[in-house]
Parts: sequence; structure tokens; C-alpha cells
Amino acid sequence: MKVQGEYRLAGQLSGMLASLAKSLPLEDRPVFVPVPRFGARDKTEYRHFPHIACSMLSRDLKGDSGSGLLIKTRRTPLQTQLSDTERLKNVDGAFELSPTAVDRLCGRTVVIVDDVLTTGATVCAATNVILQARPHQCLYLTLARSRATIRSGL
Repeated sequence: MKVQGEYRLAGQLSGMLASLAKSLPLEDRPVFVPVPRFGARDKTEYRHFPHIACSMLSRDLKGDSGSGLLIKTRRTPLQTQLSDTERLKNVDGAFELSPTAVDRLCGRTVVIVDDVLTTGATVCAATNVILQARPHQCLYLTLARSRATIRSGL
């Protein structure tokens, strides 16, 4: 969801996510990790919905913001124009952990946050990297799912 400059809308949508997150089996002080954009330099990423949502979620649910812990290492084509198989290949190896991530995520509940779930390729790639930090559990929270995802049961 591209909410660039629409801070009020991003805040309202993040509030919806916070309501959903209250039903998750969260441990004390979960870490909310946004799916990052390539080339993001500012850890807060004020115009990127997953970062805005993580900031609000960490505040509202007494957790920690994990902005900057997951890094997108290369530019990838937009997923919207790719087949399911191409999407998996597109994001394979596109993420890595920051140097401080293992210390901050090990043994903790990690919630990966993104705007839309379509095929699950991005969350799979991000989860595979996050699991290297050995969290207690790794969950995924998204604002929307595509029709194809709903039909598939993901």
C-alpha cells in the first residue's frame, strides 16, 4: 500500500493492524520488523507503510520497533508484474540481517509487518532470514491479502 504523504491514512490503517495484533500470541515486548524497501537509509522510513505500522504497533503493544534490523540488499522488480514462481525467485536472497539484529531478535517474538500478502514470496524470504537470528517465534502481520491468497487459504 503506497501511503506516501498520507500520514493520517497510514495511522488509521496502522491502528487497524494494532487491533488485529492484540489477538496474536505475543510474548513480552515483541519486536515488530517491517519488510524494508531497497536503499532505505533512514531507519524510520516515514513514508513507507510497514515502517509507519511498526512504529505504531511497538508503541501501542509495548514492543520494540525492529526498523533497520532486516535489510533489502538489492533492487527487485515489482512483484505485481510477475508470476508466482517468478516472485519467489525475485526475492530469494534479497534480504539480510543488520549487524545488531541477532542480539535484538534472539529468543524474542518477532512480528514481520508488510502491507499486502499476495503469494507469500516476500514473507517467506524475510522469514528465512529472520529465523537465522533464532527468535522464540516468528509471526507475520499484513493489512491486506489478495483475492488469490484468500482463495488459496494462505
